[in-house]
Amino acid sequence: MKPGIESAVGIVTLKVTSQMSAQLDGREIHPVYSTFWAGYHCEVAARRAIEPYFEPGEDAVGSALAIRHVAMAAIGARLVVTARVVTIEGNRITCDVEVRMRDTHVLLATGTQEQVVLATTRLQQLVEAAQR
Repeated sequence: MKPGIESAVGIVTLKVTSQMSAQLDGREIHPVYSTFWAGYHCEVAARRAIEPYFEPGEDAVGSALAIRHVAMAAIGARLVVTARVVTIEGNRITCDVEVRMRDTHVLLATGTQEQVVLATTRLQQLVEAAQR
């Protein structure tokens, strides 16, 4: 990893669409931003935080995600998802993640996301083994 990753931040900005509502088995349960999509956007923000610090031949794979969804956001709401690197232990990088309303800064979700940095060749071997 390149220097500076210890203070890396990744950000995703978005507008909640109807496709991001709480859905199960193809039917909408609640017309609000779902925990599933909050998790997805936290994963994207964490990847954005660390990816610029990869050396040639490095990549990463997500290994853990824990979020607590504490408030609702309606369809059409504008959100900001932020991931901040907080720990680096060997090849494991953990980010604190949070989802907030863009204009009011109301906290919607908070948690952590972890990624494991591997050599690209090793990651490819793992992918190929999983496909067998």
